[in-house]
Amino acid sequence: MDQKELQEKMLRYQILDNKGKALINRRDLLLAKIMEIETTLSSIVEVEKSKGQEILLPLGSNVHVPGTLKKTNDMVVELGANVAIESSSEKTKEILDKRKKILEDGLKTIENDIVAISNELMRLEPEIKALLEKVKK
Repeated sequence: MDQKELQEKMLRYQILDNKGKALINRRDLLLAKIMEIETTLSSIVEVEKSKGQEILLPLGSNVHVPGTLKKTNDMVVELGANVAIESSSEKTKEILDKRKKILEDGLKTIENDIVAISNELMRLEPEIKALLEKVKK
C-alpha cells in the first residue's frame, strides 16, 4: 500500500511541477507583452510631440531611414487575424490600455495559480519523504 501511495504522490508532484513551470513560462510571456504595450504607449506620446521633426524609421535588421513625421495623430492598429483599422492616437492608447488590462488580469490569475501549485508542492514534499522512509524500511 505504501509503495502505491508513494507512486501516486510522486506522479501528482511531477504533474504539478510541470504545470507550475508551464505557468511560469506563460507569466513571463504576459510580462513581456505588458512591457511591450507600455513601451508602445510611451512611443505614442513621443510621436505626438514630434510632428514635423526628423526621425529614424526602422526597416529591420538594424537598418533605419530618416523621415519626417507629418501626421502624428493618425495610426494603424492591428486587431488580429490580419485585420487593422485606422485610429487616432487617443483611440490607439485606449485600445492598448484595454489590452494591457486584459493581460494584467490574466497575469493575476496565473500568479494565483502558481502560488497554489507551490503550496501544494510544499505540502506533498514531506509526505513523499515520509513514504520513502517507510518503503526503505
